[in-house]
Amino acid sequence: MRLVLQRARQEEGASAVEFALVSIILVLFLTAIVQFGFTFFQYLEVVHGAREGARWASLSTPAGSVGAADTVRYRVAQAAPGLTPGLDDSNISVSVDGTGNEDATYPADTGKPVTVTVTYESPVFMPLIGEIVGEAFTLTSAATLRVE
Repeated sequence: MRLVLQRARQEEGASAVEFALVSIILVLFLTAIVQFGFTFFQYLEVVHGAREGARWASLSTPAGSVGAADTVRYRVAQAAPGLTPGLDDSNISVSVDGTGNEDATYPADTGKPVTVTVTYESPVFMPLIGEIVGEAFTLTSAATLRVE
């Protein structure tokens, strides 16, 4: 009986030490999951904005600016409201006929493909994750449709 009590006293703090070691890894995994969810949400916003922009560009809507209503860039910015900071003109490119030449001969002739590309820097807001992967992730999506 004495041996059992003596052994129990020697291991009293072992579980606290084990928890302290495991909790660091657990917190790191939880913050990584939260950051991944946030970044994935922003990626979905970028994809949706590119698709919406391509849809409007295929209707021969002018490329315009984010600040001008009824333009492709305005529609892209409106289709991605979850991005903070929001999209501006430098994040959105509209090119015709696969040339990569932005706004060249836009709006295009009927039947030509028009591509809208959206690029966004998604900030890393979790301190531990930011130390590991860097300050931001670059999210890019492109959508191509034919001009109707």
